[in-house]
Amino acid sequence: MRKRNNLLKSLAAATFVFTLLLGCSEDYLDVSPKGVLTPNVLASVNGLDALLLAAYGGLDGHTGGATNLGWQNDHTNWLYGEVASDNALKGSTIGDQPDMNLLEQGQMSPSSPYMDALWGSIYEGVARSNSVLQILSMAEGLSDADQNRIAGEARFLRAHYHHYGRRYFNRIPYIDETVTDFRVPNDHDIFPEIEADYKFAIENLPLNPTQVGRAHRSAAQASLAKLYMDKGDFANAKPLLDAIINSGRYKLFDNYNDNFVMDYEKDITNTEFIFQIQSLSRQGELNGRLVNGIAQLHGCCGFLQPSQNLVNAHKTDTNGLPLLDTYDDIDLGNDQGLETAQPYTPPTDNLDPRLDFTVARRGIPFLDFKISLIPGDPNLFPGKNYVVDQFTYGPYRAKKFLPTKAEVDGGSFIGTSSINYSIHRYADILLLRAEVAVEENDLGTALDLVNRIRNRAKNGKVVRFADGTPSANYVIEPYTTFPNQDFARKAVRHERRLELALEGFRWYDLVRWGIAKETILNYFKTEDRPLLTALGTFTSDFLPIPSNQIDITRDDGGNPTLVQNPGY
Repeated sequence: MRKRNNLLKSLAAATFVFTLLLGCSEDYLDVSPKGVLTPNVLASVNGLDALLLAAYGGLDGHTGGATNLGWQNDHTNWLYGEVASDNALKGSTIGDQPDMNLLEQGQMSPSSPYMDALWGSIYEGVARSNSVLQILSMAEGLSDADQNRIAGEARFLRAHYHHYGRRYFNRIPYIDETVTDFRVPNDHDIFPEIEADYKFAIENLPLNPTQVGRAHRSAAQASLAKLYMDKGDFANAKPLLDAIINSGRYKLFDNYNDNFVMDYEKDITNTEFIFQIQSLSRQGELNGRLVNGIAQLHGCCGFLQPSQNLVNAHKTDTNGLPLLDTYDDIDLGNDQGLETAQPYTPPTDNLDPRLDFTVARRGIPFLDFKISLIPGDPNLFPGKNYVVDQFTYGPYRAKKFLPTKAEVDGGSFIGTSSINYSIHRYADILLLRAEVAVEENDLGTALDLVNRIRNRAKNGKVVRFADGTPSANYVIEPYTTFPNQDFARKAVRHERRLELALEGFRWYDLVRWGIAKETILNYFKTEDRPLLTALGTFTSDFLPIPSNQIDITRDDGGNPTLVQNPGY
């Protein structure tokens, strides 16, 4: 099944409007330059909405031109949020995209083209957002409602891009629509400017988006709440999170995996999706959202292999609760070193059922591909033959977000998917609110919120064999109590890891919790992957400012405008 999204449909409609506008003139003797969108053409609701669609188009990071380098600037953060963390390894082969090895090992270089591409994608999104505001200031005859909505969407998007840039690079320049000299220093934290843009968006965006995929009030509240959480400002995050939770507009889906299929993406209310990057993958076209598929099934690729540490984190005890302190003491059994032709029996340990919606494991059903290498149940993941370099990067493959065979059939699918990516989903918001409750020592609220998440995993669908039996020994129960604040903090953080695994949040959670260094150094010691144990190190919570950007923004005297982050 192929899906064309409402917001993406509008892009084609806006292009048609552009064609009509450009082809009309009050005076046929007054010839405007061909192929140029002049401000008078754009200074209308249709023109401004078309500019907004271009600004939305930057959300995935693939903005075209010099910054459209693919893996380097994907804003779903599978690389910078997951491979950089203890959740995943780079995958593929050692020689494929070697800069990813540097990131995985904590040794990213300021001269890496990855950094330049990522920086460029951030400021391309900022520039597109500012273009909307520049043209809006020239527009006449717009209603107050249209002016407020358009400005609210543009400032929300501008804040989002700066917010992501702040997470990546820490000190970055803030660029608004009035800037003409782009040699702007990164000499202060731009938190207040991002905060102001988000607040404006909250005040001016509609409660209901005008189309699926557009910004709205709850999306802006979620973004501002996360900005506060980045800074540990729980008092200001709390009312924003409560506003979303108490709005009655969102719910947990009945099944965990419902978040990673297309069936519910069109809904504006009564949904778990608060704000998503919209995706489109059509027959015969190489577009849609970039994913790390399995070459034999999807045409591409070999990147993003879940870590043993992440897999171990899904083990549960006899009471169905996580092994918060001991989960990584003994590895969950796997097929490391085994050929696909060799017999293998999956482990029978107690497991959280979310594991097998997130990770592809040997002997566990894999979507609907009916892989033919294993007799009896042909849908079982066959292991080594479907892993590019098992010795270096381990036996697992990512499963979450991968398109099914039904989606792939009949199209030129190579590494893209129609499945949207959630920047904010309701479970994410509930767990952030649980964090706030822990820091307030409101352990009852924290317990309730975490158990909502765990009960969904307990009562929802699980992965099953062809005969209908569960594919593993799934044992999960809610917590009966949080005996103290330290235990509650550990439980909430662990739950967040399980619920949001491979969704691009892990590194930024570790940073804002202040435990990135200790977590990563311990991971390098215990993961038992050669490139990590030999070369893994910790340099910084943040990526290096691209050396190319430092060079091209020097002042007239040759002095750098941008200051490099410590450690690089």
